[in-house]
Amino acid sequence: MKNMKIGIVFVGRIYTPTKEERKVVDCDLSDPEKLNFLTDDAFKAKYSAAIRSLLPEGVDSFSCEVESENDAIDVAEADAYVLMPFNAIDKVFGVLHSKNKPIVIYTAPYSDIWSYGNVFYPYFMRDVRKIDSYMGINPDVYLADSEKDFSDYMAALIVRYKITNTKVLCIGEAMYEPYHSFNWGYEIIRLIQAKFGIKWYHMGKDKFLKEYEAVEAGDPDYIRKIAKNDRIPKEYSAADCEKAHRVYQKLIKEYDVNAFTVNCLESTVHTSCHTTSCFALSRLNDEGIISACEADATTLMDMLITSYASGEPSFMLNPYLFPMDNKLFVSHCTSPTKRSYSNDETDEFNAYAYFEMRTLPCGLQILKQPGPVTVTGISHDKLDRMVIVRGNLVRNTAFPSCRTQVEIDVPGGIKKLAENYEGRHWALVYGDQSEKIAKANEMLGIESVII
Repeated sequence: MKNMKIGIVFVGRIYTPTKEERKVVDCDLSDPEKLNFLTDDAFKAKYSAAIRSLLPEGVDSFSCEVESENDAIDVAEADAYVLMPFNAIDKVFGVLHSKNKPIVIYTAPYSDIWSYGNVFYPYFMRDVRKIDSYMGINPDVYLADSEKDFSDYMAALIVRYKITNTKVLCIGEAMYEPYHSFNWGYEIIRLIQAKFGIKWYHMGKDKFLKEYEAVEAGDPDYIRKIAKNDRIPKEYSAADCEKAHRVYQKLIKEYDVNAFTVNCLESTVHTSCHTTSCFALSRLNDEGIISACEADATTLMDMLITSYASGEPSFMLNPYLFPMDNKLFVSHCTSPTKRSYSNDETDEFNAYAYFEMRTLPCGLQILKQPGPVTVTGISHDKLDRMVIVRGNLVRNTAFPSCRTQVEIDVPGGIKKLAENYEGRHWALVYGDQSEKIAKANEMLGIESVII
């Protein structure tokens, strides 16, 4: 995926340094030009550097100055624009808005700079909100009130950019959820493409099985050697677990995608391949390929938002709610082992037979670390509402359920969570990522309910 490009646009050239105005002892407004200063190369370099320092990593940027409507028309293409207003050139805002890219308005602090442009950008914000509402389109204009607010907006815009540029490969039949309607399963795939601009590739299971059979056998000892504890029955071969990972990697490279899901539960993929996809999906998530099981397109969307916003690998899970204790229990078998994409720390795992089909290897028990976590669930019909749970992971458990399973305290209350329940499978990341995820949802037109 190519880097997002940000255009930093200085709107006009005239400003007044606040420190110069403060030097005025006997106020005389008869010469309004005496405190007019022009932006020069040093000024623009200073503020360009200040804005760039607030951008997340992996972003390309350029800066330019516009003094007329036609200057604005010729501004280079970008994926989003940051506008810094100076003197009054109100038409410039409208021209840049017509480029149909997000706009974030960044003003210098009043304690540093007085600008006539600060009377005009609110007119622009007022007008585009009313006109775009009349037309039924999103204004996509934001005002930053602090450096942190600006950084948060830019991080959220990058999440949206990544979502829009995501390409998914799905193997097998679509999940029937919601409402157990096969039509709705395929409609969710259509909605993901229509609403978020995601590119979706779909491969039937029969075609996949031919691809699978054409790949050489796997290493029967690989998973047993890297597991903390090998609890797969000795007579089982784990060779196809490792092979499935290589087959998925091959297809991901051929289709040039960065997200993946497979119908591993209701399809014949498990039984025909003599393995589960648990190990393969865990490894793909470690490698930065956001991957969901069960061809669950809704949860894949949840994982994309949660992982992109937090910068962390996400764990797809089944949630169980216990309101008497304010406890959330979650389980599944495809958790990543990486704790974060920003370092190489990993969680150990035990290898078992698969929970639902004890005759198949393998299910992974990833030994998760205690501490703050964020759990998310997106609405499984419209993808327009997300519950975001701030919790504290207490311990790994050993109930008769999917192999990776943990207990989570939820200070916000399980009753409130149940009353605002969304989704089917959910996603979990380490740390309190609620603010980042909610900001990304704002950019994506998704309502956030934080518990």
